[in-house]
Parts: sequence; C-alpha cells; structure tokens
Amino acid sequence: MLERRRSSALPAWLALLAWAAIAGCTDGSSVVGGTSDASVDGGSDIGPRCAANESTCGGRCVDLQASRENCGTCGNACPGSQVCVAGSCQIGCPPSQQACGGACVTLSTDRAHCGACGNACGAGQVCAMGVCGLECGPMLALCGGASDAGASDAGTSARYCADTRTDRLNCGGCGAICPAGQVCNGGACEVSCLAGQTTCSGICRDLQTDRNHCGACGTVCPGGEVCNAGVCEVSCLAGQTTCSGVCRDLQTDRAHCGACGTACPAGQVCAGGTCEVSCLSGLTTCSGTCRDLQTDRAHCGACDNACPAGQVCAGGACAVSCLSGLNNCSGTCRDLQTDRANCGACGTTCPTGQVCNAGACEVSCLAGQTACSGTCRDLLTDRANCGACGTTCPSGQVCAAGSCQVSCGTELDACSGVCRDLQTDRNHCGACGNVCPGGQACVAGACVVSCSTGLSNCSGVCRDLNNDRLNCGACANVCAAGRICNAGVCELSCVAGLNSCSGTCRDLQTDRGNCGTCGNTCAAGQICNAGACELSCAAGLTSCGATCRDTTTDRLNCGACGTICAAGTVCVGSACVVSCSAGLTTCAGVCRDTSTDRANCGGCGRACGAGEVCTAGACVLSCGPGQTACTGVCRDTATDRANCGGCGRVCTAGQVCTAGVCAAGCSPTQTVCGGQCTTVAIDPDNCGTCGRVCAEPANSFGACAAGVCSFVCAPGFADCNRVSTDGCEVNTQTTVTSCGGCGTVCAPANAVAACVAGACRVGSCNAGFADCNNNPADGCEVNLATSVGNCGACGNACATGSCSGGVCGLRCNSGARQVLSIGVAASTLLPNLPSGVTVTTVTDAQWRAMTPAQFQSYQLIIMGEGASSTNYQSTVDTRATWAPAVNGRIALTGLHMMGHGQGLTVLRATWAWLLSGPGTALYVDGQFGGTFRGFSQLVPIGTFTGTGGLSLDAVTVTVPSHPVMAGSSSASLSNWGQSVHSQITSAPTGFDTLATAGGQSVMTVRSTACVP
Repeated sequence: MLERRRSSALPAWLALLAWAAIAGCTDGSSVVGGTSDASVDGGSDIGPRCAANESTCGGRCVDLQASRENCGTCGNACPGSQVCVAGSCQIGCPPSQQACGGACVTLSTDRAHCGACGNACGAGQVCAMGVCGLECGPMLALCGGASDAGASDAGTSARYCADTRTDRLNCGGCGAICPAGQVCNGGACEVSCLAGQTTCSGICRDLQTDRNHCGACGTVCPGGEVCNAGVCEVSCLAGQTTCSGVCRDLQTDRAHCGACGTACPAGQVCAGGTCEVSCLSGLTTCSGTCRDLQTDRAHCGACDNACPAGQVCAGGACAVSCLSGLNNCSGTCRDLQTDRANCGACGTTCPTGQVCNAGACEVSCLAGQTACSGTCRDLLTDRANCGACGTTCPSGQVCAAGSCQVSCGTELDACSGVCRDLQTDRNHCGACGNVCPGGQACVAGACVVSCSTGLSNCSGVCRDLNNDRLNCGACANVCAAGRICNAGVCELSCVAGLNSCSGTCRDLQTDRGNCGTCGNTCAAGQICNAGACELSCAAGLTSCGATCRDTTTDRLNCGACGTICAAGTVCVGSACVVSCSAGLTTCAGVCRDTSTDRANCGGCGRACGAGEVCTAGACVLSCGPGQTACTGVCRDTATDRANCGGCGRVCTAGQVCTAGVCAAGCSPTQTVCGGQCTTVAIDPDNCGTCGRVCAEPANSFGACAAGVCSFVCAPGFADCNRVSTDGCEVNTQTTVTSCGGCGTVCAPANAVAACVAGACRVGSCNAGFADCNNNPADGCEVNLATSVGNCGACGNACATGSCSGGVCGLRCNSGARQVLSIGVAASTLLPNLPSGVTVTTVTDAQWRAMTPAQFQSYQLIIMGEGASSTNYQSTVDTRATWAPAVNGRIALTGLHMMGHGQGLTVLRATWAWLLSGPGTALYVDGQFGGTFRGFSQLVPIGTFTGTGGLSLDAVTVTVPSHPVMAGSSSASLSNWGQSVHSQITSAPTGFDTLATAGGQSVMTVRSTACVP
C-alpha cells in the first residue's frame, strides 16, 4: 500500500481525476473500487444546450479540446497520466496552465478551478488572479457571452474573466475560439509543441530523433538508418564501426582489420585489429607457415634451425634418436652390451680375438675350445694344455682325447711331435703349421669366420642383421639417414610419445592428420586433442556440440554448454540476468529506473519515505499541483489555515482559509473538518463526512468522488482484473502480458519478449534469428541462415546473392583457371582440358613442400591418370595439408580414360564440369603406376573403399542427364577392350554414382552448387 500523507487532503488533481472518472461514467461504466449513484438529469429530447466551444458526448456538454475522456472526439480517452491539450493527448499542460481532473485549465481565470483545482466560484462571481470576486483584475477581460458549462446566474449567462492573451476560447477577444489542435499564445492562435519539438506541416516533431524529419522538416533517413542528434546514421552495436554503410567489428573482420578497408591476406585472420597467421596452440609462425618447434626437423627450437641428417628434433633440440637399449656414441647408436668397439662404455674396444659379452670383453672360443691365459685351446689335443690349461705333455708325446699319449689316433696327425687334428686345429688347419687368422676357426680343415648365434657373416665380419643399420635384414642393406634397423627392417626412429606413420614421426595425441591412429584425419575446423578430433574454437569460445559458443554471452549456453537462460533474461558474464535497457538497473530480478523509482531511489532497495518521490536518484518531497512544501510537509495554501496563502501564515481562531485568504467560515461547497475547510465530496481523508478515510489497496492512492470512496492506481500500475481487494495488481512497466497497459501483450517475432519501462522490447532472439534493425516492433526479423544481407550475422552481406545455413554461397569459377598435376606432364593433360586453362606439373618433392594456401590457389587438382606409385605415396603423406583446400566438386573414376581413346569424351566433360564449379575441385583416378593403390589419400574427405586389378568392359550409365555424361552412353563406354580396372565399392554420403560396371560404381561425384 502506498503511504498516505495525513497532513492534508489527497492532492486536488488526484481527487478531481477520480471525481472526473465517476462523473463521466454516464455510459454504464464504474469507477475502480467505488460506486456512483449519480444519474443523468432528465431534459428535453434535443439534449442539453452546449456552449459554442462544446459538443454533446453521451448526453453531456464536453469541450473536445480539453476533456481527457473525450479528447478530440467523443470517447477518445487519454491514456495513463496524459492530459488533453488542444484536442490532442499530451504528457503535460502548457506552461500557463495546470492539469485539473485530466483537463488543462488556467487557475487565474477558471471559475471552476479558481486559484486551485476544484475551487469553484459562487454564483455571480468571476475568477480574477486566482481569486473569486465580482470584478476582473488587470489584464483580464470580462466575458459573458457564452455559458459556463451550462451554468447560469439567475437565468442569465454566467460572467467570467478571461485572459485574452492565453485563453483559447477567448483568444485576442471574448468569444474568439482557437481551432482544434491550437492554443492561444500572446493573443494569437498557434500550434503548440512541447519543449524540444518543432512544427512540421502543422505537426510537432522531434528533429533530433524523427527518421522522417531528421535535423530539419522533411529530411527522411534512408532505410536501415536511424536519426541520432539530428543526423541520419547507421546504428551499430557497441564495439562495431560503420564501414561503407555496414557495421563491422574492426577487431575480428578480415576485410576490415583495424580500419575500414584493410583486408587480411589469404591464410591470415584478424585478431585484436591486426592481421596475423593463425596457428594452433603449440605452433609458431615460420615464414608464414605454422611449425611445431618441438618436433620439426627443419625448425628445431627456432625457425630455420634444421637438424643434420640422421638426427631428429625432440623437445626443441636436435639429437640422435636411439632405440631402447642403445646409446649414442659419437653420433651413432651402439649396443654397449655387445659392441666390441664400445664394450660397456663408448670407445672401449675389445682386444683382437675377444668379443663383448654383457658389456665386458672376453675371449671368444669355438665349440670344443677353452680359453687358457687368453688363448683358445683344444684341451683334447693341445700338448701344452692337455686335458686342462697348463698341463704339458712330455717330449715325444701327443695329446689325444685330453691325455698325453705317445701316438696319435687315426684322425690326428703329428705336428712337431704333437698330435694335431688338421680338420679343426686353428694352428694346423688342413696342414701342420697352417695358422688361421684372428677371429677365424678351423672347420673341415679350412679357416672360416666364426659367428656366434644371432650373428651372420658379412664379408668376413659377424653382423647382427636384426639391428645393424649397415646390414639390416641382409648383408650390405644400408638404412637411410635418420632410420634405424629394428627386427631386420629399416624404420624411422621416433622419440617417446611419437609414432611412425607412413615414414614420418607423428604425435597421435595432437596431429590432425593422424589423430589417435595413423591416417585418421580430423575434419576441417577441428583439431586433435588427446587423440580425439574436436572443434577448434577461437580464444574466449567453447566447443558446444558442433558449434563454438561464447559461454559468457550465449543464452543457450550460459556459463556452460547446454545451460539455457530463462525467458526474459540474457547471459552476461556467464550468468543469466534480467535484460534491462540503457538507463535501467536490475533490482531483485526486475528492471528499475533508479533515477525515478521510489522503492529503488539511487540504488536497489533504497526506498523513499512517505510523501517523497525519487528525482534524479534522490528522495525529495513531492507536492501535487496546487500544493506547497512547508517545513517538509505538502500544504494547500489555498485552504490550509496554518499556511494560508503561504507557508506559516496562520488564520486566527474562527477563520478558515479560502482561496489563500483567511476569512470567516467556509465556502458554500466546503465543510469544517478538524478545524479546516475541506470539500467532503472529493477529500479522501473526509469522504462524504468528516473522518471517513478512503482505503488504499496495493499500489494505489485512496480517492473520493461525489462523497464515495474509490482508489486510483499509482503510476506504472493498473487494476487489470477489476478486483478491488488486490488493488492495482499489475506492474505495467515490466509485465509482458500487460506492457504499458492492461492486455497489451509483448510478442516480438522470433524472440523472447521483455517489458522495459512500459515499452515492449526484445529480451533475446531465438537461435538463428537476429534483430538487425533494432526495431522491437518486428522482433528478431532476420533469419541468419538464409538472409543474403545478414548471412550468419547482422551486416554480413553475401556478394554472391546466396546464403544457406548462415554461409554465403560460393562463386562459380570463370576466366583464367589453374590446374595442378602431380607427376603427369602438362602436354599430356592440356588436349583434354578447356581452352584458357594453365597446367602446373610438380614433382614429389615440390608437392610435399606446398602449403594449404598454395593448394587452394588452384581450381582443379588432378591425381592419377599416368601418375606413379611414388606420386600416390606423396598424396597420402601430405593429405592433412592439401585435403582441406578441396572445397569444390570431386570426381572419382575407375575408367582408365587416358589409356582408351573412347573414354576421352567422358574425361573432357568431367574436367570441364569440375572447373566450372566453385573453389578448388579434385579429380582422382584409381590407377597409379598401372596399379590400383586405393583411396587412403582421401581419408580427410571421407571413407572410400575400392577394388583394383579388374578387366571389365561393360559399363552402365546410371545418370545420363549429368553434365559429366554429356555425349556418352552405356554403349559408347562399353567394349573398350577391358577398360575398367578398378571399382569404387563405397563412398560417403553426398557422393552420387554416375556409372557402374560389374555391379559397382566406376564414376562417383560430389556436386557443389555455386553462383554464376
């Protein structure tokens, strides 16, 4: 309930407003919270006689120029607190007038409101200078030619005083009435405009904001522009700048980076208003290309720091890469457990005749021999070590079977008095005295190299073919630089955390072309994180499903993916809050104007005291029209005995205050209540009788009319359910179903509605829509998925005139076009390409060195059709680089058309169709080097499978209407002499089969639309 000021009666303007409401209810309506027993007096059939300035409305004489209930025409009631001025509803009255009962009156001359609203002059009196009397004051004219609302004095027309300078009924002279819509100023009728407005063709206009009269009458702003401070301009959001009439974000717009018209080169993005290469986290720009300085051998630790041959880049440093169990010795991987030249430690060489075993040098003896004092001895035959080291046979004896004997066995021979086995004795191999070289043994009477288990004889040296780089898998098979021998196979040596994929070390946790497993390529716009492909979002954005979202502002993903803000709220700082327009503040979930809100004055929760209003954020005493603030209390100095005519002027005992003058007794229309004169017909503190106080339901003021209590809603509230017990239950400033008035529903198209200060606004747009013209009347009027002028975002106009899914349509290629071929000469391809086309043929090395931007500069890439197997491997190894550049049409074929003249018709039609599409197209033949290699190079585009080694010649055209098949038929493509060598057994969604052979596709294409 609103606090009542008990020190005086309800402000006269409010009381009269309620009285006017009851008095005007002759058409059957009732006053809120009260009843009326008033009835229309009977009269003649022709109705009441009205003054010249009045009209008959519902059986009453009404001034259509001043009546709130009948403003301009009968029944046209002014809304809210507006008044009727010159037949038009306005917010306030002209400076020379005061609002009384919803009508603008001149208190200095109006007999019904003389000096104060409701203070009527008695019969025979006139109102002069705000005081009822018998004569008019200076500068006033006595007029009596027209009736005063039907009143008369003893049967004669009532006299009244008129200020002919300002009275529109007596403008310049008695009876001179100003036309409808005009007021009297200086004795002349003229159009009346509020402060800040200008008359344009007889209508008041605000030249600062009116789009049809911007800066001057008749100046109309073009479509899409608003009028701001009298100037037509594009209306851009905060953080945007107008560039050639379009709002642009100079911090992120590649075409307007840092300044209008500053375009970033191909391959660069605009970040913070500066063009720069956009590298993923962990990569560095080197000569315009993103490099991983931790693993890139050509840029190890720093740009252009290349590692020497045989070394890899690990942790940003060049180093020899050795397998587990090997050690780097002077730039070569060595096994310190078995390497004779590096036994136990680098540089430790075992003596001749010794080998390295478990990191220690020891004599290496053949089977059947024993090391004696560092020399291998046969204890069965050695006389000096017969049966045991150091046991010497006596002179004349030989050692046989480990014992000294005089004679030799049948298989032994005596050499210098000692029995020798010429088949096995290294010192007498094949003949006495024939000594085998060091490291060799005597086998079957011949000196041969003796290798231990696991080693092989390579040119007289024992080699481990499982890990020897110079003899890997076979003698003299040397591994290339940078590779090691593992299990007899040359392979790349990758540091911990990397894997060898097609001959290159890859980090399966972060490599987009080998994410999780070798060959698994992430789609365009995705990165590899922890071995899984996921969306790559710019700084400040979060991947939510398949879209990057700003969780600090996105209503559908506020603070976290999937967190949706409720209707009427927006996402600010990752939290759902009420959406308030400029100048309003969120207080307990409701938008408040802290400069005027009594409950939140200057800040949320700061409530003004009883009798105070909030002005400019400060609580001040509020006195209604006709009242004056006296020592902190509103007083009616026209009737207050303690402040009669001015604050502190006290009437003596027995006197009352009438029209601001102390006089004996009250006027005929007033009653003494509590020692003061009051009009009990309209006083809510003394309604009908002294002491009867009118109740004040929620959000209302008590009111009294014709002695009957009612109530009037406080500004910003309304009694929409017509139930008096709950008062004015609806806040028309914030309620979307009654915004500005009962039943006024806010329902902007494609949006969540908001009611701000009694006006419908767009709270937030539905997903995929936007309010690009900032006009709440049509809501979020733009479908960003299809709008050519606002494709994906407001102001993003498609030059091609096509927008689909929020992306501008691609332009068809035309004019000079470039074709890229790997391994096949231009002279071979040009005869089958359209005229005006330029062909560039590159080698494997040149192909591998190309950047994504270079691939994208071509309109067609041709693979196969005479290319080699090494060309195929190059396309596989670099698929993460070239595949993202392919954004146009694609054709795969198993028809080996270059090898068969009959197929050139299809080939030429195919290449012409690919070149006429948008962007960069791709042509792939299944044959490389005369053999079907598969489609591994296409993994980034999709999963394709195929079969090769075929010899088919019956082809069926399945889509004869396609441009590729123009001029061809099933018959013309068949019987070439085994022309079909491969089939495409499966292809991703979006690819269409144009021809088949053997029940499988032999021509598959992806069509991409474009705008000519």
